Amino acid sequence: MLNKIRENSKILIIFIEILLIFLGFWFLLNNLTTNGIWETVVLNILFFLVFPWLILKQGWIKSEIEQKINFKVCLQILIFWIIFLVLILKSDYLSFIKLNYLSRIDWFLNDWWMIFFIDLILVPLILFSQEFFFRNFLINKLMETFSTKMTLVIQAGFFVFFEILFFEIFSWQFILFSFFLALFLGWLYTRTKSIWYSFVTRWALILLLDGVILYKIQKLKL
Repeated sequence: MLNKIRENSKILIIFIEILLIFLGFWFLLNNLTTNGIWETVVLNILFFLVFPWLILKQGWIKSEIEQKINFKVCLQILIFWIIFLVLILKSDYLSFIKLNYLSRIDWFLNDWWMIFFIDLILVPLILFSQEFFFRNFLINKLMETFSTKMTLVIQAGFFVFFEILFFEIFSWQFILFSFFLALFLGWLYTRTKSIWYSFVTRWALILLLDGVILYKIQKLKL
């Protein structure tokens, strides 16, 4: 009975920690009055990298697998990229991608040079912080209590909740896409014990998306 209470308390503490991190991030992001770019980077690093590392005492959990390149996993990631690229080119399949493209046309036309700076410098900092949190910190925390399959589902649920808070998109397509993306990224981590695979996967998806958007805008200008 006592062990059951301790286990339930441990689960509750994990969930409270995650929710407090999310709420703190969301509150500051929506109340800081700057240009909307730098605070996103700083807050991601602070809440998803520094906070778990220093405050919660959860450092980067390493494995011998990290030292080796898993070519089979790389091939699976490549297939995932190709599927995503097809979905972008046929954006009617994912309406939220099309809406993302339409809402950003003016920004891409007037400040296109910023895309390279953001995608090559700022986005990697954001994604690395998030991958450390969701795939390294969160998965290892949850696996202390839950099975691998249950852990993957829970971390995917937290990831979807965060994406909804961050982007304020409530489309069922966006929710499903984010959920299955998180499942895939979590599966990559459990296979390799390295966040580099999930980090590169997400970064490549953003580069593919922005590359297609720029290509479509160039066609409009012609």
